Amino acid sequence: MSLSHKTLRLLGLVLAFLAVLSPLPAQTAGKDYDALLVRVLEGYQNLMLENFDEGVEDIPGKSWALAGRAISEGYLRFTVDPESQRLLDGARFNAVRDSSVTHIVISARLLDVWEERPSLVYSVFNRAVREAANFFLDPQAWGRSQSDPMERLFLTMDGYGSQAELIRDRLLPLGYLLTPYELFIMDSFEKDQMQSVALHLEGYSLLVAQGLYQARIAFENDPDADTLRELILTLGRTLLKTRNDIPAGVEEKDIHPVAVAIHTWLEFTPEIIARIHNRTRQENPLNFNQILAREPDYAETRRLLEASRTKDMPLMLHFAREAAEGFERY
Repeated sequence: MSLSHKTLRLLGLVLAFLAVLSPLPAQTAGKDYDALLVRVLEGYQNLMLENFDEGVEDIPGKSWALAGRAISEGYLRFTVDPESQRLLDGARFNAVRDSSVTHIVISARLLDVWEERPSLVYSVFNRAVREAANFFLDPQAWGRSQSDPMERLFLTMDGYGSQAELIRDRLLPLGYLLTPYELFIMDSFEKDQMQSVALHLEGYSLLVAQGLYQARIAFENDPDADTLRELILTLGRTLLKTRNDIPAGVEEKDIHPVAVAIHTWLEFTPEIIARIHNRTRQENPLNFNQILAREPDYAETRRLLEASRTKDMPLMLHFAREAAEGFERY
């Protein structure tokens, strides 16, 4: 799916008009952020003019086509947050319940770096466009993801995948000077299926999350409580043993992935183990403390892993801070 050149030109006019209608005061210190946003959108639109062979999937192009349709029908608008200092997540999609209009919100800081690092701005903007496209493809699924941390992670990773395609297939061939952030995204996409991105930028183990998700889906299709419980416990105990077997003196970079894997297990297993008890409860579902009382083995494994996570939390925070600060220096 791609937009014709004529449609793209018309879309540019619509984008310019909608950008000026930003509900936030978008002029700060003499800078007209609405006008700058229009320039960014025009530049991004030009990237989408690149034609690909029939067999190329082109997720960024398809996402932009969906966004363009939503814009033309009045469902998607763009706005600037002049106070925001966000950079790597300086473009975000926002949908509000019971409102027919959604927004992509762009931070002033992201716009500030556009002339110096346009590829970074396009890459960050692309992820918001991809989420907007996912929303318009399936609003109910998007809504569920907002209260489901595991679904939210996979939606986020889908956005990173779209970024990687934009960088590899459009920005790099056109000779854009890529920042370390974009090179990292593309390298992870091509070499480890985004595991490094999940680890360093989102603080999760993608392998653990994917394993738990598969177990969760399997249980919904065939509710075998014993199998699900054993899988969760075995994974948790294996992670604990792996962490405990790491000898003293090992570099922090070698501890970090295991610590994050434990964190991922702790974050995602409560809802999964709760399904054993609440799946058929239409009313009065058990709270988490009640579930722990009925799952002593899980409760004990969780207690030990919580202690491990507490010990490793300074290390995880250090790596998260280093990644954010390093990439934001671009």
